[in-house]
Amino acid sequence: MFDKIKDSIQKFSSRNVADREAVEQLTKDIQRDLIRADVDVSLVSDLTDEIKEEALEEDLPSGLSRKEHVLKIVYDRLEDLLGEEADVEVEPKNILLSGLYGAGKTTTAGKLADFYRKRGLKVGLIAADTDRPAAYNQLKQIADDVDAQFFGDPEAENPVKVVEKGMSQLDADVKIVDSAGRDSLDDDLKKELSAISESFSPDEKYLVMPADIGQSAREQTDMFDEAAGLTGVIVTKMDSSAKGGGALVACANSDSSVQFIGTGEKMGDLEQYDPVDFVSDMIGQPDLESLLEKIEEMDADPEAILEGEFTMQDFKEQIESVTQAGVMEEMMQQLPFSSNQLPDNMQDMTEGKIENYTIIMDSLTDEEMRDPSVIKGSRKERIAEGSGTSKSEVGELVKHFKQTKNMVNKFDKNSMKRGNMKDMMSKIGF
Repeated sequence: MFDKIKDSIQKFSSRNVADREAVEQLTKDIQRDLIRADVDVSLVSDLTDEIKEEALEEDLPSGLSRKEHVLKIVYDRLEDLLGEEADVEVEPKNILLSGLYGAGKTTTAGKLADFYRKRGLKVGLIAADTDRPAAYNQLKQIADDVDAQFFGDPEAENPVKVVEKGMSQLDADVKIVDSAGRDSLDDDLKKELSAISESFSPDEKYLVMPADIGQSAREQTDMFDEAAGLTGVIVTKMDSSAKGGGALVACANSDSSVQFIGTGEKMGDLEQYDPVDFVSDMIGQPDLESLLEKIEEMDADPEAILEGEFTMQDFKEQIESVTQAGVMEEMMQQLPFSSNQLPDNMQDMTEGKIENYTIIMDSLTDEEMRDPSVIKGSRKERIAEGSGTSKSEVGELVKHFKQTKNMVNKFDKNSMKRGNMKDMMSKIGF
């Protein structure tokens, strides 16, 4: 997908001086990499112009070198390009899946069922694809695999009647309809989707489409949105498509945002869309502040955080422990920066953020402490109001928790011990 961008970033990072020539070469490399990923040329041009303009500003933020400043800008602009984080509410609902032939609707129906079942909801699958002979058997097998209820009629010709019977017979919190596909969005498919939608009254209407269609994803999204009124997009086959970046960016610049991505063939290979994770993987390193915070949070007790599932409670205990005397100073001394001096107030700033995070976590429910992925929409508003903070600060806490958890899963115990900081940093790609 965006594999080459990481190489371009690392080539820039290895330069001794981040001068105009280095910045211009970096933006030229990023342009090439994004166009290869099938991102729209005009969007690429606008992005790299913004990077170049901001990167070459004379005034630098306090405490950052020119190179660090440039990397931070690249990180932020790519995050903007990829759109908003998905806001998926885990609650009872009806979901209608639409899409063309070969998009992966039936498999995605099973993945969605698995997603909601694992979060404590009863799920039912309805086989409304009466055109494709194998659709009934395929969805029935998938329902068995993910322990979901199932309804279908292999002899039926009217998908609306199948949906109506399924709704009356399934005792499920989440009902998912797998509709028929076509080679193109023709009048028959439009009428069929409209009739199903009227009968089913879906809370979510997701378009399922493969990542390999690249930037033409926007055109397809706009057409289905006009015909069926989409609430979101699920992009499949992200594990194998070189054009996946183009599809994600195209959706981010349409009226229908990406909600889930399919990352493999297994039923568990479905993720809520998070552009922050994509940019971190794409660049090979997070922005400086997040990187420092993650190291601080993990440096306190690597043995403890590797035992069992890493939860928000573990996160809270770890960040509180780094305020102990000497831990912060020791961590700072081991960071592999040679030519640049961290600002004198970095420790105070970080400890202030830790205190702020602790206040926010005190406003979380037991469910939110166990599973922070549920912190979306109205929950963010409630937490921000209860902690006297903002929704963006609550979102920042959740983001840093995710990054920390990912890092805990990535590294072994030895690489997280204090004597091995350089090894850990090098594994991140810094």
